[in-house]
Amino acid sequence: MTDYADINETLSSGGVLLLPTETVYGLACVAADTAAVDKIYAVKGRDFEKPLAVCVKDLAEAETLGLLDEAARELAIRHWPGSLTLVVKARPEIVLDPRCLSGRGQDVTIALRCPEAAWRESLNGPLALTSANRSGQPDCVNYESAMAEFDGELDGALMSDTPLSGAPSTIVSVMGADFKILRQGTLAVTEINS
Repeated sequence: MTDYADINETLSSGGVLLLPTETVYGLACVAADTAAVDKIYAVKGRDFEKPLAVCVKDLAEAETLGLLDEAARELAIRHWPGSLTLVVKARPEIVLDPRCLSGRGQDVTIALRCPEAAWRESLNGPLALTSANRSGQPDCVNYESAMAEFDGELDGALMSDTPLSGAPSTIVSVMGADFKILRQGTLAVTEINS
């Protein structure tokens, strides 16, 4: 699969794709498609209690899904597209598979990711996104090993034309002026604090 139109067609018909980010390969599907999200969990063997990140095209799309305050917006402007996942409060009106959200009541959050990847710019809407690996196994950073791992289980794949870093994105929870690093990844703490 090399054509970005093919990506959107496969996604819109309920497909799960292998897509490269700047860090590792990911499994992706339309975030509002419950059957496709089911397939991601089944393929990975992922615990249903673990939510998925949501891939967005840009900051504007992120703001339709999450309540980004000034601190979160500033981090997004400085580090997107790139290896930063922002956890913010979810907008109450969004329609996504519930497994793309975390928490309950007034404390529902969403993990937003805007990867450095050319395919992202052609998206027709937010995607559920998770690393391409079986749960508990290392992330796939090589196309051939990813295809061997998921042989026949996916609806399409896109190969990266550049090497991936192999380290996951850094996850930062931003609630008001305070933020907390939930997972240290490619993006260093000093870059977030600067």
